[in-house]
Amino acid sequence: MKFGFTTRQVTHLTGVPYSTLNLWAKSGLVVPTIAESAGTGSERVYSFSDLLALKVAFKLRESGISTHSLKKVVEFLRENERMKVPLAEARLVVSGRDVLLVRNERELVSALAKPGQSCLSFVVDLPRTLGELVQIADQETAFAIGVLPPEDARSAGMKKRPSAASAAHKPSKRVRK
Repeated sequence: MKFGFTTRQVTHLTGVPYSTLNLWAKSGLVVPTIAESAGTGSERVYSFSDLLALKVAFKLRESGISTHSLKKVVEFLRENERMKVPLAEARLVVSGRDVLLVRNERELVSALAKPGQSCLSFVVDLPRTLGELVQIADQETAFAIGVLPPEDARSAGMKKRPSAASAAHKPSKRVRK
């Protein structure tokens, strides 16, 4: 038994308007994989991966990618990457007017402007890098020290240490005998 979502449920869950959903199904951009419309009285039924594809397509449209460009991206992914539901399977990045496919952590490939052309030789994984840094800092507890900026030290009620120059100008107390 397959579980699916009706067009009413899909519009509610994804935020994609019915007119857009209908247009994308008719044009082949995102077609329901469980049941296509077969005329009056029948209803399209979408799978969960279809919902994901619709949500990604909608986000790409919101980021400024035209429907025509979106079709080019889907076509590239289906033909060159052999993806059945490309918008649900691919990791995509919008960079200016291009849509890039993330093949792995070291390779980005243009899927729109220059399809197939590698764009970068590396991708920095900021969350992973941050996690590694936190782990190292936890292991080396004596490694870091806390320092307050001068304005924070004054507001915390700490007195400023006298410098050597200011100590030299203070009169010394002499004890008389």
